[in-house]
Amino acid sequence: MSWRKIGQFQATRCYADNFDEEVEELRVQQIADQEIPPPADDTVHEVLNIKAFGYDCTLVEHFAQYTHNLSKNMSLSVFDSYALPAKATLVHAIQGTGLKEKDRIKDYTLTTYQRVIQIQDLPSKRASLLLDLLQLNLPEGVSFTITPHTQEHYKERFIRKEIPDSLL
Repeated sequence: MSWRKIGQFQATRCYADNFDEEVEELRVQQIADQEIPPPADDTVHEVLNIKAFGYDCTLVEHFAQYTHNLSKNMSLSVFDSYALPAKATLVHAIQGTGLKEKDRIKDYTLTTYQRVIQIQDLPSKRASLLLDLLQLNLPEGVSFTITPHTQEHYKERFIRKEIPDSLL
């Protein structure tokens, strides 16, 4: 039995033969599958993801709120709604030769924000109305997609943790 330092202030007691197995389990963190309910009958859609995304967090959040409230007002069943982790993209700009060095902007960071609203048992008759209302009230700079929900969609909402080698 030995003591290992984890982090700055924590220490844990571990057994040498069990420690490597515990570290491997932490590295390969498994996320349990989500139970996706089947459609009630043939006239309704399965669980659908309405994903709103754009570069302005405020616009994306307001459109997601609008979608959620519209669904509730249309008596649709909102299964879940959540935010996905923001994705940053580094863009390199091509500089012109006639500009001063201080006027040249070399790099841009574009952050994409995403919100997901899941609707369960969407009736076929209301689907076209919902789609038309969403397209009509879509703000500039925001896009949305509608896809059937899968296990990959569920797992992409989590950020995986990696254990640094310095802690081992």
